[in-house]
Order: sequence, then C-alpha cells, then structure tokens
Amino acid sequence: MNWLLGILAGLILLFIWSRFIDFSEFVAYFHKFDLTLVVVSSLMYVLAYLLRSIRWKIIMEPIVKLSVIDSFAMFMSGLFINYLIPVRAGDVAKSVILKFKRSVHISLSLPTVLIDKIMDLFPIIIILVMLPLITIKMDTRLYIIIIGLFVIFLAFIAFLYYSTNHKEKASKFLLFFLHFIPHKYRDKFAFFFRNFVTGMAIMQHRNKHTFFVILLTIASVLSEAVYIYAVFRAFGAEVSYLTILFGYTLMNLTYILPTPPAQIGSNQFMWVLIFSFALGINENLTGAAVIFSHLLTTIWIFLIGTLSLIFLKTNIKEVITNKVSLIKE
Repeated sequence: MNWLLGILAGLILLFIWSRFIDFSEFVAYFHKFDLTLVVVSSLMYVLAYLLRSIRWKIIMEPIVKLSVIDSFAMFMSGLFINYLIPVRAGDVAKSVILKFKRSVHISLSLPTVLIDKIMDLFPIIIILVMLPLITIKMDTRLYIIIIGLFVIFLAFIAFLYYSTNHKEKASKFLLFFLHFIPHKYRDKFAFFFRNFVTGMAIMQHRNKHTFFVILLTIASVLSEAVYIYAVFRAFGAEVSYLTILFGYTLMNLTYILPTPPAQIGSNQFMWVLIFSFALGINENLTGAAVIFSHLLTTIWIFLIGTLSLIFLKTNIKEVITNKVSLIKE
C-alpha cells in the first residue's frame, strides 16, 4: 500500500513539474550537451557515497569492525532499497543485513543509522553560513524549506543529546509506550528500547572520530556538488559552483524525508523549486539537467546496489520481506 501511495505521489509531483516545462526548449538543451564531461564527473557522485559509507563505518566501530568494502556494500544496498521503497526501508535494511551477516542486534545498530542520518542534516549549517554569500534574491518558499530542515536538525540533535546525557529518562519515555503494546511482546520491546538508548551514546567521548565524521560529511557534499555543477555546465548553464553547492546541498537535505520509488517526481519537482524558482536558473535547462542526472545516478545506484547485494550474498527479496522485526532478536 505504501508503495502504491508513493507511486501516486511521485506521479502527481511529476505532473506538477511538467506544467512548468516547455518541452521543445527542454529537448533543445540536449542538442548541445557534453556527455563525456558528465559521465566522468559522475564518479564524484559515487565517491560521495563511498565517503558516507566510511563515515558510517567510523560511527559503528564500538559495535562492529567493518572493512571499507563491507561498509560500502551494506550502505549501497540500503540506498538501493530506499530507491525501491518510499518509506526509508533501506535505512532499516542496513541493520537487518548486519543482523544476518555479523549477528549485531538491530536495536544496537539502528541508532548508528539514525546518527548517520543526523550527519546528513549537518550541512544545514553550511547552508546558513552560505546565505549571505548567495547574491541571487531567493524565493520565500526556499526560506521556508531551510527553516523547516533546520528545525528537524535541531530536533534530532536534542533527541541525541537527551538520549546520551539522560539515559534513564530517555528509556522511561520510550518504555511508556509499552502500555500500548500487547503484553506478550512487552519484554522484547523493553529490551529493544534500552539497547536503542544505549546505542545513541555511541559517539560520546569520541571527539577525534566525531571530527572525522563531520569532515567526511563536508567532503561528500563538496564531491557530489562537483558532479551536479558539471551537469549544469554540460547543458550550457552560466552558473557558479557556489550556487550549485548551495542548491544541491539543500536538495540533498530533503532526501532525509520519504520519497516516491526511485525518487520519480520528487526529484524533478524539488530541482525546479530550488534551482529555478529560488536560484533563478532557467526551468527548461534545470528540467533537462534533472532528467539526465536522475537517469545516470539511478543507473549507478542500481548497478552498485545489485553488485553490493551479490557481494554480501544477500537476496533483496529476503531483506525486504523478511519477518525479522526490530524486537525479535
């Protein structure tokens, strides 16, 4: 049902996007397109996810030691599943794969996934720092998006701080919800909640590792923006790297929210909203850029995601339909 709702939402957003596009001008941009430049630069997109997987590896070190290739394979498998299912199922899938392959309790590994997602929101600080540097007059809708994402970031940070410094109170808060759970499952949920709160403190007293985690986050953002900058330049856009860095960093922050399968519709809508309405780039050029970029990145994700599942000897159907819940450990 969620999958069907995701498809419907994506189609609605795709229809809205199409209303802003002049398709004759849209097609014309492909006639002067430099394919070689973009394909080569798309390696920077892959590099960005390699850096994020190393970041996740560092976060998880107190729980389990993973090689870079294992971490990358699990990370890309999760990204692949996120692309297929519109409820961030790939985030949980990483913990499920760890359960299968390394016998790591899901209640212990899931907090590392949440902390990793919090780090994906950290670039909102970069956005706030860059605001005075962007000379283009921005749309009110962009400010609403920035404020909304900043509030979400602060909420995550507050939850992380509370869980780390007030474990007992955080556990009691979660244990309160046991009253709404059938009695026969309460012990298992209580075990899960306590492990989850313990896991949230995984970065406590790890200042050096925290520094590297932040550094890898910034490096991944810069790397991915190089690819997007190349896409816009390949279509003839006269735009600065700073503007693209600002726009795509903001675009990336929205990925923390649920998206339609393969991000169809949501990608097109958000690109036009941010790059065209907010930053002033021609909407037909932006439309051409997002369609090509989306196609190429989808190929990368499906290719690397499939190879990652093969490397891990994991069946995607097994991960998606597996009945192992977050409490049955």
